[in-house]
This record gives sequence, structure tokens and C-alpha cells, in this order.
Amino acid sequence: MNLITVANNYGFGSMWYWARRALMLAVIATAACTPVRKEVIGGPTIGPSSFFGPGPASEAPPLLTDPRAIAAALKRGGYVIYVRHGRTRYEQAELERDNRKSGVFDLAKCDTQRQLSDFGRTELKFIGDQFRRAQLPLDRAYTSRYCRAIESAAYFVDKAEPTQKLSNEAEVGLNPENKPRTLAFFAEKPTPGKNNFMMAHGGLFWEATGFVIQEAHAVVLDPDNLKTLVARIAPNDWPAIADAALAR
Repeated sequence: MNLITVANNYGFGSMWYWARRALMLAVIATAACTPVRKEVIGGPTIGPSSFFGPGPASEAPPLLTDPRAIAAALKRGGYVIYVRHGRTRYEQAELERDNRKSGVFDLAKCDTQRQLSDFGRTELKFIGDQFRRAQLPLDRAYTSRYCRAIESAAYFVDKAEPTQKLSNEAEVGLNPENKPRTLAFFAEKPTPGKNNFMMAHGGLFWEATGFVIQEAHAVVLDPDNLKTLVARIAPNDWPAIADAALAR
């Protein structure tokens, strides 16, 4: 039985997707043998989600790194603020795959999905408070239909529209047509002077753009140039960005 057959048996027809899952499983195995460390707000992701971040050494640095410059850009508007949902329960890493295989996975049923951890909620409260304090001008706010994304988005904005366009995490790499559709959604321009907000997933973002993003981290995108990151924002960066935004 070759890898393609195995992938198809599990419901994934993409070699790239299966390779990514294999790498994630390897990280899970390594994490299982690693002494448990205490999670801290803004600290490195602990567990399998570290597969998606931080960015690889070969990645070009973002255009903006100073909190004041990031705040100034976001206050001017014209960008997409893409946030990956908060930290999750890593012991549920394969829960969704198993539930899809058995036919019980349901986006309307949170208990069939990987969920936020208690620490993830604590960290999101910290980040969301700082994000709201910054009073950044927002146009449209979207979220994936997954429970962990909807719950995460509520810390940042009062209302975010759930959309299937951000919910195809397991499908972007399977159908060649999905990538340009996802990129076209990222490229939708906000109203002048405002920014679009998106809360979604690391897998979907990586499949579409080639960039990794860690849980609870954010990236700033220019709809006119999705091949370059405008900024990367870690959880601990938000207080300085909020201070700078309010000082303008």
C-alpha cells in the first residue's frame, strides 16, 4: 500500500497534506517525550502546534517590526489582520481526523473538534483586551466556522461573521482551485481607512500563502501583495502596539 492509497483511505488526497500530517505526528511524538514546561503568555507554543511557528529561518523578515510602525500602519488602514485561534488542547490533535473518518465530525458540535485550552482562553483574554484598547479601525470581521475560532474571535471583536471560506483547513491543499479562492478572499480590500479582521487556522494559512503562523499569533497582510508579510505580531507585542496606537 503506497502513501497515496493511505492518504485516500484517511480521506486526504493530497500528498502535501499527508506529508504535513506526518510531520505533525512526529512533533507530537517528540513532545510526548519532552518534560512538561509551564506555559506563559506570549511564550513559545508548547506541543504539536509549534509545527506552524515561528517562521522558518529562510523566511524574509516582515516589512515592519517596530510596534510604533505597525500601529501607524494599522491606524491608516488598508490591511488584513489575520489571527490564528488561541492555544488548543494538544491531546486532541488527531480528534478531528478520527471523527471525520468515523463520520461524526460536525462544525456545529464543538465536542467533535479540537478545542481551546484553559490557558489558551487566558492568553486570548490578555491579547483581546490589548487589541480592543488599540481601537484599530475595522471594516469587516470574519471567523472560521470552527468552534475554537469563533470563541477566539469573540475576545477581539463584538461580532465576526463565520464563513466557510476560512473553514476549509483540510481542503485548501487538496484541490488546486481552493488556493486561489482562499488568496482571493485574503485580497479583498477593506473600506479605505479601515482593516479587515480574520480569525482562522494555521494549516489553511500555510497551504494558501506558504507562511506559518503560531497559535494566538497574528500577521498583517497587504491585500495587494500577499507574497510579503507586512508584520508578525506575537501575543506580547500587543500592549506596545496599543500604546503606540493611542498616542497617535
